[in-house]
Amino acid sequence: MPFVMSDTAKRFVQTQLARTQVEIGGSRPRDVQVHNESLYGRVLSQGTLGLGESYMDGWWDAEALDQFLFKLITANIQDNFPKDWP
Repeated sequence: MPFVMSDTAKRFVQTQLARTQVEIGGSRPRDVQVHNESLYGRVLSQGTLGLGESYMDGWWDAEALDQFLFKLITANIQDNFPKDWP
């Protein structure tokens, strides 16, 4: 299934990550480096499963994955994502 990146999806994900003090392309170990722009559509359409599978596919990484995940979990970021995204 192809995942199309839109500016809206990217901005939404960036805004949610910023609330957790995580940046896309930032220099801190917890910050995310995106290698495939389709990541945003995949995360919005598949949620945490899409996030995990896109990591395994090499679409993104973080130097300190544990710090990144800790920030997401403690902020309950999943509650801010739509549950019925088509």
